[in-house]
Amino acid sequence: MTIRRYSGPTPTDSSAEEYRVWLSDQPSEEFRRRFLNLVQTKGAGPLRLSLEKNAPTFTFVSSGDLKADLQIIDLLLKEASRDG
Repeated sequence: MTIRRYSGPTPTDSSAEEYRVWLSDQPSEEFRRRFLNLVQTKGAGPLRLSLEKNAPTFTFVSSGDLKADLQIIDLLLKEASRDG
């Protein structure tokens, strides 16, 4: 199953630089592991990506270049989906 960015980013209430992104489907535990592993190995750590436990969403803190952040996120989602 391919999981992609469905909508967003939308700012969260907690921080001016924190955004929420909705995914096309609820990620499986396997997808979650692959995605979080990719975040760590691909140098996306500064975005502080956090998958929501019971919702098809995640939050991240923008680096200041939202367009570049979304390109990185889209590549991570694509690669995590491909591995499954």
